[in-house]
Amino acid sequence: MSQSDGLRSDWGLGSRLAAAVLGGYAVSSAWVVLCGAMSQSRVETILGGMQSSWLWYVAAVIWAFSPASPRRIWGVLGIVVLGMLLGTAALIFLKGR
Repeated sequence: MSQSDGLRSDWGLGSRLAAAVLGGYAVSSAWVVLCGAMSQSRVETILGGMQSSWLWYVAAVIWAFSPASPRRIWGVLGIVVLGMLLGTAALIFLKGR
């Protein structure tokens, strides 16, 4: 194993760790925001979103350490967060009508 292989492996592990921690936090936070935009009682939806956000966080951590490439992991996490935020914007827009 050469020096560059070890460095590449360290960057891959660091990227996966960052995706697990930061990406998991972003996905679970976006989920709570999406739940808050739903049309039911605001307190109940926020609490429900906070309680179920751990499922999203665990799913992101498991996905971060899957055999997929770090680039693909970051891409999927970004798409999920973006989709949740766009869904939130759509719900807020439709509630305003």
